Amino acid sequence: MNATTHPATAMSVEGKIEQISANSVTVNGHQYQANKVQYRGFAIDPVQLQTNMMVNVSTAARAQTGAHIELEPTFTGRIEKIGEPKDTFTISGIELSFAALSPGIQNGDWVMVSSLPSANDSYKVLSVISFDFDQDGLAEAEGRISSIDFNNGTFKIGKSLTVLFDQNLVNNPKKLRNGTWVEVIGGYNEDNGVLTAEKIKLKNYNDVHGGGEIEGVVTWVAKDKSAFEVNYRGTFDIHPSTKYDDGDKSSLRIGAEVEVDYIKKGDKLIAKEIEFEDDVDFDFDWDAFEFETEGTASNVNTDNETFVIKVKGKEQTIYIDAQTRFDDGLTIDTLDGERLDVEGVIISGDYVAREIEREDD
Repeated sequence: MNATTHPATAMSVEGKIEQISANSVTVNGHQYQANKVQYRGFAIDPVQLQTNMMVNVSTAARAQTGAHIELEPTFTGRIEKIGEPKDTFTISGIELSFAALSPGIQNGDWVMVSSLPSANDSYKVLSVISFDFDQDGLAEAEGRISSIDFNNGTFKIGKSLTVLFDQNLVNNPKKLRNGTWVEVIGGYNEDNGVLTAEKIKLKNYNDVHGGGEIEGVVTWVAKDKSAFEVNYRGTFDIHPSTKYDDGDKSSLRIGAEVEVDYIKKGDKLIAKEIEFEDDVDFDFDWDAFEFETEGTASNVNTDNETFVIKVKGKEQTIYIDAQTRFDDGLTIDTLDGERLDVEGVIISGDYVAREIEREDD
């Protein structure tokens, strides 16, 4: 994917910085003038930009004033522990692996971590950068919500980080549910491993007006290739006019790294073009984290959003989350006793439905 100065049609571009030259950056193969760089609303000197940092580029006024670049790290905070050999480290209680960790980074240093999701609720680290930004000692963590408990006001990010939250931090608390991808900013207590949220942002791709580009990992694919999910954050429909670069529809598989050019129509996201990364190193056997089954649903629990169905002959609890799609007019209230075809993914041992439809006769 060679950098080009051809104007991108997207109004929002999210991906990692591929190249830096003078005051410009290359993201998803397009070059942008980095006239304005921000993090959490604060101006950042462009000289702090480095390759493999995740950013969001707003291109609406690019021709007149240059691009507005917002840093989009997965984590910011102090490194608690660097492992031996020096390719693992812990930040906000989450252990990550990064072979290229700089020898200049030490325990207690404030860093910015950019990553992509990996299988089984893990993270594939792209960069770890010393970052002198300790505004009020607030850390940041991004990830998929699990084990949400509204009575206690807690949920999990990843496998180990507990977040303490107030429902008033989000405009629509009903959207705060298992499976939602969130950005949390707050104070992290190393003694009890709890991040007390001061700000929560629900992150998906539906807030783009018109169109956008994203870079990420395919985290689910419909068996008929009619739709796919990226970064656990949004599902894109395949259209007959969808174009493919460096691959074809058969290349669309869980774990593939892609760039997606998309448009929003109503409440649907339509993939205009899918570009596959070359020589992707699959860091997990992603296929082991998919499942598909047919059978009769039972023990539906609308409070916990679960039901039971046989998977490979064994009764299995299936979780419904923010990314689950219902077809054929089904809802969680109508599942009990229905013969279903269920596709999904396995996340931290939980079987999570991605598409639920009535079983074909």
